[in-house]
Amino acid sequence: MFPAALERQFEQDTQERRCARLRVGILVSAVLYNFFLIADWLLVPDVLRVATLLHLGLVTPWMLFAAWAMTKRPPPFVRECLAASVPLFIILQIDYGFASTTSEGAAHYQYVVIPTLLYANVSLHRLPFRFARFVTAAVVICHAAVVLSANYISNPVAVMILIQLAICGYITLVANYTMERDLRRAYLFSLRDRLRHSLADAASKRDSLTGLANRYHLEIELRRLWAAIGKPHPMVSVILMDIDHFKRLNDRYGHGAGDLCLKRLAAILIAEVGAGSEVVVRYGGEEFLIVLPAVQLVDAMRVAGRIRRSVEKATIPNEGPGFGIVTASFGVASAYVNELTGAELIAAADAALYAAKQKGRNQVWPPLAAPGGTSNIEQISFRDRA
Repeated sequence: MFPAALERQFEQDTQERRCARLRVGILVSAVLYNFFLIADWLLVPDVLRVATLLHLGLVTPWMLFAAWAMTKRPPPFVRECLAASVPLFIILQIDYGFASTTSEGAAHYQYVVIPTLLYANVSLHRLPFRFARFVTAAVVICHAAVVLSANYISNPVAVMILIQLAICGYITLVANYTMERDLRRAYLFSLRDRLRHSLADAASKRDSLTGLANRYHLEIELRRLWAAIGKPHPMVSVILMDIDHFKRLNDRYGHGAGDLCLKRLAAILIAEVGAGSEVVVRYGGEEFLIVLPAVQLVDAMRVAGRIRRSVEKATIPNEGPGFGIVTASFGVASAYVNELTGAELIAAADAALYAAKQKGRNQVWPPLAAPGGTSNIEQISFRDRA
C-alpha cells in the first residue's frame, strides 16, 4: 500500500483501466465458467440439474450484474468487493455440488477449484492482494470442510486434495503479490517521469537568474488570455518596466552587482504584484513585463506607481548623473483583447516606456492624471509621432 494521499492518486489514475479490465475479465469468465457444466455432466451427473440451475439462475446473472456495475465506476472498496464475490459464488456452487453428489467420480470434481483460484489471483480477475488473501482463505476453508466431511473420499485422497489446494493457494498468492508490487513500482516510476517532465517544463518557462517567468511563458499566457474572447474579463493591461542607467551600474560596480540588482527588483515586483492571475516576466536584459488580466488602465498605472516608489525605497546605489540610486521607468498600456493583439499591446506599452525615458526617467507614462482610464490603444503609434 502507498501512503493515503498517494493511494488516492493511484486509484484516481488507474480506476478507469481497472474497471475496464474487471468488466472484460468477468464477461469472459462468465463464458468459461459455464463450461464447468461439462464436469458436472461427466463426473457428478446426479447433481447436473441443480448445478445448471445455480449456473444459469444465480452465479451467471450475478457475474453479469458485477460486469455491468463496473461501467458505473463504483468506489474502490465496493468495486473490489464485487470482484471478490464472483470467485466466492463460483466456489460455493462447486462445493454445493461436491457436498450433494454420491457419484463415484466426485473425487475428481474438486479439480475445478484450482482454476477458480487461478482466475481470482493471477488471471483475468487478479484481485488486489488484500482481497486475494481473503478469497483464497475462504476457498481453502470451504473446500477443506467439504472434503473432510465427504464420506466417499478416503483419508489419503483427502489429505492430497488439501495439500494440493494449499500449495496452489500459496503459489497464486505469491504471484498475485509480485504482480501487484510490480504494478505499483511501475506506477511510481511513471510518477517520477511525470515529475521530471513537469520540472523540466517549469524550468523552461523560468528565467534562471531572477526566477521570474520568461518570454516563452509569456507567449503561452498571452495565447491563453487572447483565447478568452467573449468571457467576462477580456480587458488586459501590461506594464513594461526598464531599469534606468543599468549599463552604468554594471560598468561601475560589476556584473555581479548588476545580477544582484535584477534579483532584488524581481523580488520587489513579486511582493508588489502578489500571487494571482498576474504574470511577472523578465522581458529582456533589464526590462520586466507585468501582465494584468481584467485590470483597467488607471489601476495598472497605480500598480506601476507603487512599484516605482518601492524601487526608490530600496536605495540600491547607482552613482552618477541622476538620482544616485537605482530607479526605473514604466510604460503602461491597456486594451480589450478583441481590439489589439498581445504583441500590439506590448508595443503600446513599449511606446509609453519610450516616452517615460524621454521625459526624464523614474516615472510612469501615461501619468495617472491622463484622461480616460479604460483603454489606451492610441499609444501604439506614439513612437512614430515622437
